[in-house]
Amino acid sequence: MNNKFKKFLITLIAIIGYGGWALYSNWDFDALAQNQMVAIRAGLIQGGYSGLLTLINIIILENLFTRFNSAMSYPINMLTTLLCTILLQYSIIIPVHLFNGTPHILITLLPGFFIGTTFSFVYLLSIRQNYYPIRSV
Repeated sequence: MNNKFKKFLITLIAIIGYGGWALYSNWDFDALAQNQMVAIRAGLIQGGYSGLLTLINIIILENLFTRFNSAMSYPINMLTTLLCTILLQYSIIIPVHLFNGTPHILITLLPGFFIGTTFSFVYLLSIRQNYYPIRSV
């Protein structure tokens, strides 16, 4: 699978998965249809920026990991790269949901936090060999 298609597929999964979760987690089954617009907007917002941020996150992960690899050991680089990307993402995500008036921000974002952090960790593991070759004994 080429790198561009891989990034496109990962981005599409983020749009559908996170957007669907935001819609579901904010849907009030007892409300009138007109009141469901907040949930629909939350789904569109979450799906849209999750796709965009996922793509940007991949690019930032690769760039930070590359930049830090000569100055840091592998474990420190992993931790630093993860923390930088998480702080950057949530400094954007939380204000967007506050502006929207998303009623259940923590519930909306919690699965994405765990999934996104795990994804970032696994992604860094997948590119590790390019920057920190495993030495045979």
